[in-house]
Amino acid sequence: MADYPDANNPWRGRCRIPFERLDRERAAAERTLAKIVSQPAVSAKGDDLGPVAERLARLMRDCGLESAVLPTGGAPIVFGKRKESDRLPTILVYGHYDVQPVEPLSAWSSDPFTPVIRDGRMYGRGTADNKGQHLAQLLAMKAVLEAYGRLPVNVVMIVEGEEEIGSPNLERWVAEHAHLLRADFAYTSDGAVHPSGRPVVLCGSRGLLYLELTLRVASADRHSGNFGGVSRNAALELARVIGSLWGDDGEIAVPGFCDAVAEPADEERAAVAALPLTWPIPASEMLPRVDSPSDWFGRVLLRPNLNVSGLGSGWTGPSMKTVIPATATAKLDVRLVPDQDPHDVARLITEWVRAQAPDVEVDVISAVKPSRTPLDSPVVERVSQAVEFAWEHPPLVYPSLAGTVPDFVFTSTLALPSVIVPYGNADQANHAPDENMLLDFFHKGARTFVSVLHAFAP
Repeated sequence: MADYPDANNPWRGRCRIPFERLDRERAAAERTLAKIVSQPAVSAKGDDLGPVAERLARLMRDCGLESAVLPTGGAPIVFGKRKESDRLPTILVYGHYDVQPVEPLSAWSSDPFTPVIRDGRMYGRGTADNKGQHLAQLLAMKAVLEAYGRLPVNVVMIVEGEEEIGSPNLERWVAEHAHLLRADFAYTSDGAVHPSGRPVVLCGSRGLLYLELTLRVASADRHSGNFGGVSRNAALELARVIGSLWGDDGEIAVPGFCDAVAEPADEERAAVAALPLTWPIPASEMLPRVDSPSDWFGRVLLRPNLNVSGLGSGWTGPSMKTVIPATATAKLDVRLVPDQDPHDVARLITEWVRAQAPDVEVDVISAVKPSRTPLDSPVVERVSQAVEFAWEHPPLVYPSLAGTVPDFVFTSTLALPSVIVPYGNADQANHAPDENMLLDFFHKGARTFVSVLHAFAP
């Protein structure tokens, strides 16, 4: 990598003309965002996402990148690149064009794929997660090219179509196409800024393991009067198994679950301690053991977690139906931290569940490794300076995203430093009805990437 410019380098001045272009083109940028949001791309439903990928590839070309739609074992990846010189550093940009299902449709204030603007926000599925955020990168590059005819660095970009289902084909695709992805660091925009509106720079992501537990104890549900007290009850038995995953203190009780957890670095602990917190949920909805902002952030950024995300059994319809359930299912999601491996954790949970109830089937639905870039990386420092310039406020630096993105394919598979700089508002309602993006944040996102491009120019 070329040496980074020092703090007095005049890269900030080179951002002025692209900023002016972005300001003049705000209305056109919002029309482009509305157009791509109107294209459904729900990966969870197994739809053909090829046409959406092709339209995105055309948009990349319109913004000055060479682009191609490349196959995977599932939804295609849209690949783009702009190479200016072998002497320049290269930024690898990641995004995803797939979106979450929209149900329940009745909870939306407007059609999720007919974007509308209300009170400075664009509402629609994918506005913030993630179409608005990777579009901001493309518009930034277009503005720089229109201003100067070239980019100050090389750029490689991949936008996948399976992030919302755990990126099952991304790791293999990245390993097989590593020759196309040579870069100095990876840059992702996903997630949300701090609730105060301050920008953030994230240096990693917790991993994800998603499991489905199924128990069948009879061929059919039975009458609870005729068979109550003599027939096995799947709901009751599975509930007992689920309860056994935690101890009386509320901490995870699966033997060996935390054995591989890496001790957080001193810099990570200090970063967590410095994060301001406006309690995002009422005290009545919080676990009583969470007693401080540092404990809150320590739990959601530096520690693993095991969660029950769904339960199903017996009769849950209106009025009553007196049955003994024959089957019961549970969905578990596990957030992982370095150095936990999702497949090792799946084995530990499966062994514990089978020890409680041998009949329970455990299926792995998704497995994404955790990822971390050291906070003292020069990439983190330089990106933070660029973000501060674009937002006119120093960013908060987080050691990790509380949620999960496939950042590990960059830090592990490609051995690159990686940063995540969200542009979405904290109340974006991603994965929920009325998903939205503050248009001011969308435009600040484009400014941010203009700043990043210039900050890394030698």
